[in-house]
Amino acid sequence: YVAKEGINAQFSVPIGDPLKVLLETFGKKENESGCLPFDTFEENPPNIGNVVESDIPTFDRLIVRARDCILRDGIGEEASTFDWSDAGDELNPEEWHAQLSPILLDKSSECNINATNEKKIQLLDCRNNYESDQGTFLSSTPLNTQTFSETWSILDSQVKSRDLDPSEPVYIFCTGGIRCVKVGAYLKQKLGFEDVRSLRHGIIGYERWWSEKGNIESGQQEVSGGTDIDSEYNKSKINMTKPLWVGENFLFDKRRFAKNDYNSSSNQ
Repeated sequence: YVAKEGINAQFSVPIGDPLKVLLETFGKKENESGCLPFDTFEENPPNIGNVVESDIPTFDRLIVRARDCILRDGIGEEASTFDWSDAGDELNPEEWHAQLSPILLDKSSECNINATNEKKIQLLDCRNNYESDQGTFLSSTPLNTQTFSETWSILDSQVKSRDLDPSEPVYIFCTGGIRCVKVGAYLKQKLGFEDVRSLRHGIIGYERWWSEKGNIESGQQEVSGGTDIDSEYNKSKINMTKPLWVGENFLFDKRRFAKNDYNSSSNQ
């Protein structure tokens, strides 16, 4: 989808040279043999998902559509008042895990989707209920929407009922990160949240990071790099023995669910 607010596109291509060509085509400006007058990945690197068998195509065909917005949000005319670039802080998967693992993981017990700790945390699953039912992050609170447009009235209600506290940090996540741009902007600009933290590249990015790095490391690891946000997390040791994600990632294509190599019964 192409709109004034941006581009939302998904491709399924063979790995190797075809993938390299695609990334170069969209990662260069038009005068550098690219296909667009700007570098698509200059500010947002490509969000590459999992590798699947090629016998069943992920998508039937390539469709390009012009839209008023890249994601049907149901906000209406008020949407023009939001600055989508002001949606809070994005945490990469390592920073996300570093900040949340001391709170969500109990070293003395198995990973449990209902795990609780004394320290409360505002962790919102910004997807629809049929997505959350298949998998989510430990101790997250689903918004229980049927469609994305229901999000705003639910957030309004939770703030009004004080189930959400705008003065406390709030962590938000979705499948690939696009929904969190709009949710983050709404939380900051409409509801007055002071500290909004979203997962860069969403669940897809976290699963990729864990598969490539997390599950080949074990024991307690020092946080490398890190962020200026909550330096106490950066200084602490984080638990790399278990992922924070439990279940399957629901996808809106022929894959339906993203498979991973760590999501076995021992991690449920």
